[in-house]
Amino acid sequence: MKIVFVCTGNTCRSPMAEYLFKDIMEKMNVYNIEVTSAGIFAFEGREPSQFSVKVMLEKGIDISSHRSKRLTIDLVKEASIVYTMTKDQLFILKEMYPNFKTKILTLGEEDIEDPFGLDIEKYREVRDKIEKEIIKIIENLKERVEI
Repeated sequence: MKIVFVCTGNTCRSPMAEYLFKDIMEKMNVYNIEVTSAGIFAFEGREPSQFSVKVMLEKGIDISSHRSKRLTIDLVKEASIVYTMTKDQLFILKEMYPNFKTKILTLGEEDIEDPFGLDIEKYREVRDKIEKEIIKIIENLKERVEI
């Protein structure tokens, strides 16, 4: 199984989701899910935002080595599930990749808004919201499939 988290630039939300997912999987003894992240409009090779790095370090997770990448058709094809951060991103991806729209979902019922350019507290809120949704996803997957 391969999961791809998608946001706009792949420097804030989707890298936090990717690394939170990996961390929570390890804590829940789940090892056979591949996870990555990408951005719809990402510039390749950008570092994660400074506040993303800081709020993730508060959880003991170092994302400083992450480098942004753009979402490609190959990533979508390879993915079992693609999670977007907002309903707008969901709509964009379903338009871009109509043959794969059944595996494109939003991370939660409510949009996870972009914290880029906002204060560190907003980044913490976004991180915590992403973490809650990821825990739900992993628990749901553990119930439905052998992982």
